[in-house]
Amino acid sequence: MAFLETPRFPDRIAYGAVGGPMFRTELVVSASGRETRNGAWAYPRHAWDVSQGINNAADFATLRDFFMIARGRQHGWRFKDWTDYAATHADGYVVALTSTTFQLFKRYTSGSSTQGRPIYKPVHGGTIVVKVSTVDTAHTLDTATGIVTIGSAPSAASVTWAGEFDVPMRFDTDKLDGRIAARNKSGLLHQWDSIPIIESAPNA
Repeated sequence: MAFLETPRFPDRIAYGAVGGPMFRTELVVSASGRETRNGAWAYPRHAWDVSQGINNAADFATLRDFFMIARGRQHGWRFKDWTDYAATHADGYVVALTSTTFQLFKRYTSGSSTQGRPIYKPVHGGTIVVKVSTVDTAHTLDTATGIVTIGSAPSAASVTWAGEFDVPMRFDTDKLDGRIAARNKSGLLHQWDSIPIIESAPNA
C-alpha cells in the first residue's frame, strides 16, 4: 500500500465524475417515532463514480492503464474535483500543529454556520499563497500532507492561504468490469459501467 503522488487521476475523465462529499449519520428512531441523530465523522469523506467520464476508446485505455498502476484498491492517488478545487484567502485557513507548523483547511459557510475540511494535497508547482495578517509570508509547504511551516511562529488565527488542491482518493473496487458496447467509425467503443472511487488516507 502506497500513495502515488504522480500521476494524478486523468483530469479529462475526472471532469465527468458524479459525486461529492458525504457524511455518516447514525440514526435511531424510537417506538414513538422520535429521531436521535449522531454525526459519526468530524469531516466529510468524498466519493464519486467516474464512469461517465469515459467518452471514447482512448479514455477507456487511459483509465485502464491508471487502474493497473493503482492495482485496484491498493494504492491511493490525487484527484481533481472540478466542482471544488481551490481556496481563497476568505475560506482558506489553518489549524496549528505546533508553534511553527500548520495544517491547511478550507472553510464552508452557510449563514452563521461553518464546516471545516482538512486539505492534505495542495497542488504542486507553487500555486499556494500563504499570508500572515494579510501580508505574504515566507514558508515551506509539504504538498504530500498539506502542512505549512512558518518560522516566525504566528498565531494560527492570523494565517490564511489560497490556491488549488487535490483530493486523496483510491478505487473502491478491485475489478475492472469493462465491455465492448458498440463499434463506430473509430473502432470499438468500450464501457465500464460503474467505477466507484472514494477518499483515502492522505498517505496510503
